[in-house]
Amino acid sequence: MSIDVEDVKRYIRLFHERELPNVLERELKLGLIEGKATLIAGPRRSGKTYLLYSLIKGDKERYIYLNFENPLLFGVSGRDFPRILDAYFDLYPENVGVELVFLLDEIQNVQSWEIGVRYLLDEGFRVAVTGSSSKLLSKEIATQLRGRGISYTLLPLSFREFLNFKGFEVKTSDLYGRKVHKVKGLLMEYLRFGGFPEVVLLSDKVRILEEYLSVMAVRDVVERHGIRNVALMEMIIKVLLSSYAKYTSYSSIYRFLKSEFGTSKATVLEYLRALEDSFLFFFLPMYSHSQRAPKKVYLVDTGFSLFTKKDVARDMENVVFLELLRRKYYDDPLLDLYYYGGSGEREVDFILTKAGKVVELIQVTLTLEESYEREVSALIKAGKNLGCRNLTIVTLDEEGEIKVGSFVVNIIPLWKFLLARWDPSGKAL
Repeated sequence: MSIDVEDVKRYIRLFHERELPNVLERELKLGLIEGKATLIAGPRRSGKTYLLYSLIKGDKERYIYLNFENPLLFGVSGRDFPRILDAYFDLYPENVGVELVFLLDEIQNVQSWEIGVRYLLDEGFRVAVTGSSSKLLSKEIATQLRGRGISYTLLPLSFREFLNFKGFEVKTSDLYGRKVHKVKGLLMEYLRFGGFPEVVLLSDKVRILEEYLSVMAVRDVVERHGIRNVALMEMIIKVLLSSYAKYTSYSSIYRFLKSEFGTSKATVLEYLRALEDSFLFFFLPMYSHSQRAPKKVYLVDTGFSLFTKKDVARDMENVVFLELLRRKYYDDPLLDLYYYGGSGEREVDFILTKAGKVVELIQVTLTLEESYEREVSALIKAGKNLGCRNLTIVTLDEEGEIKVGSFVVNIIPLWKFLLARWDPSGKAL
């Protein structure tokens, strides 16, 4: 199927004629590097398009923005990119020889897109692409681009970004004033409805989230991966939703489903990988060499927990997980994230390692009132076993420190933990 060049021209002209929306700043910082494609992956509706818009500086006509979910661009393949470039120069012959920037949105809809991106890079243009698939970050893509891509991952809004989108500014001096009460109230909204930008800004939040979940399940999983047993996929999603911030394993999910669906373990594994590829769920591994150890399931956004048995304590843990993931994705790719436990050891919710060295242990609990002994003793024991003294317990509203022998455990309320800026050297700013 050949593209219609006139449709391409129409799309380019329409974009240049329309007013860009107001773009609020995000914490993920991008660069457009000569000879390298900027690859931005992340869940649908997390703000990737607006992140592309934020790259537009000065003369808009130097930027060729193409959204490959638009019907005018239906059927474009990587081999069509020379014709797209010709169509642009037909519109703007005066820009031949000018430095151009290609902003390519939802690139996973373009067959053999890597060929087209390599062509644009070879022609000397700067390129940024987005996709709603983690495959955009895979080693396979890096190989196909011949090492000419730099990958980033965008998540829904952090709590800091959430407050900014709400028009609520918090300064360090405010953390001990009356504004704290407003911050705590907004935190409960953040835990309940999550951080998808549109959900934060608009009313009717539950219906928007329901639509997101449906679209991510159908378009980003069922259609993209050619899933045949839709009923099985829907049941797996329900099982994982109900298991957020809990343990699961491929085997346990398979055993639960095989009697009703007669499915194979290979099919269940294939479907779980498709869900992970869509960024709908994350699976946190144990700090262990065993590949059979159960994983913990986390949602890409706590708003989706509205569609299962919602729990504030699990929402807190999920939000902390996502914040730690932002540390890795936005600031320090050398960070890795695990949980600790098993073999008779009490669980520690999160272990952060950097280049293989354990740098922080974090527990999350609603309150220490009923779980003091369990949370503190598990943290101290793990700290001794792993040689780490950077120990933190995140609670809903408690603060202070606990000294046990030579160890000091920092107690920090969730709102303050989420407001801290992260320095890749390992310190909160």
